[in-house]
Amino acid sequence: MVKTVTRNGPTTPSRADPGLLGYAAAVGNRKLLERFTFVLPLMGVLVFALQTLIAEILFGGPFPNEAVINSMIATACTNAAAGIIVRGFQQSPGTQRFALILPSFVLPILILSLFLLVGRLPYSNAVLLPGLASGLVLISLVVGLKKPITSRKIYLVPGAKTLDLAKELPFLDPEILTSSDELNRCADGLVVVDLRQDLSRDWERDIAHAVINGVPIYHIKQFRESLMGRVMIEAMSENTFGALLPSQSYLLLKRAIDFFGAAFALIVLALPMVLIAIAIRINSPGPALYRHRRVGYRGAEFDTIKFRTMYWSEDDPTDLDSQKTLHKDPRVTSIGRLLRKSRLDELPQLINVLRNEMSLIGPRPEALALSRWYHEHLDFYEYRHILRPGITGWAQVNQGHVTELDDVYIKLQYDFYYIKNLSIWLDLLIAFRTILVKLSWRGAR
Repeated sequence: MVKTVTRNGPTTPSRADPGLLGYAAAVGNRKLLERFTFVLPLMGVLVFALQTLIAEILFGGPFPNEAVINSMIATACTNAAAGIIVRGFQQSPGTQRFALILPSFVLPILILSLFLLVGRLPYSNAVLLPGLASGLVLISLVVGLKKPITSRKIYLVPGAKTLDLAKELPFLDPEILTSSDELNRCADGLVVVDLRQDLSRDWERDIAHAVINGVPIYHIKQFRESLMGRVMIEAMSENTFGALLPSQSYLLLKRAIDFFGAAFALIVLALPMVLIAIAIRINSPGPALYRHRRVGYRGAEFDTIKFRTMYWSEDDPTDLDSQKTLHKDPRVTSIGRLLRKSRLDELPQLINVLRNEMSLIGPRPEALALSRWYHEHLDFYEYRHILRPGITGWAQVNQGHVTELDDVYIKLQYDFYYIKNLSIWLDLLIAFRTILVKLSWRGAR
């Protein structure tokens, strides 16, 4: 029977502010500022009023000035798109409170600029720029006013798993309820309960009554996931619709993004990649590119293409020890160390993406020997092959490079979270965080 590796004690989650998570599975009334259908139209009205005032002062009114009208429409679309992206980011854990507000405007503004330039449409900077700036300020204000979940009082319904949660996440400072009657006073915070445990009739009745009266009730499984960004390996990971397969509709869009994104990146990066290849050949004998046998989509084997970062030698993909990269590994060349830290060694994997062997974002493909080793020791390890492996992924931006079983056990939890919550918002968040990781040179070997 397959044995599951367990962790050596609890792991403290990131100090990032998980309170920004707009966790949709919580039951209860939400405050007005947490209602997206209220915030977005309100922002549009306020920005429109500001732009109308500016147009009145500078041009005698917004109508029938075509440049002003175009600027107001462009501002409304850009601010709405940025607001939607911010909201999508808030559904993912491990995000600092204000860190991704500004990046959320980058893509909409780039699309706006391209549209205005290609379409040769008249516009007014005097109206457009204040509108975008006020949208940024309003979104930041709304995010700042929303109360973080970790600043609210946490109440726990007694149970084995909820008591373990209190020990594992002491920074929550939860209060353990002693009687179901106490649920009536929990509206100022939120209640966490293991809905799969055998609850008494009193607890079941009073929990239902509390929900009706607007007390937020969280099932412990989703509560843990929303805080830590990991799925505990108790079973294979179902999505919000209860299916084991990830969202098939998004996978079609994801494949299109992968193909056109990889093709564009290869065109733009062609010259830098040629220069890197020349530098590798000058630095040490051997080919510039290195093919490595990995396990990918649905367990199929394929060769990843990377820039060579180690001194050239014959490789045995079935040898476990040789497939592990050690800290300050002596096999790594001087230029290889630089390529690994900057992640530039992975650029040729864009070819794997074009060949439909990989995705831009997904669980990282493991070496053949390592994959077989993990499969023997970790329950459900093979389930991560339900998606195409990625050049970057949720585990990479949260954990970095790992090879030992205890660390891979945690990495697998991150992979399961990604599979379960696969969405364009999570992919965008990973893309932004990948850029930050590359700039910091964190987590490489």
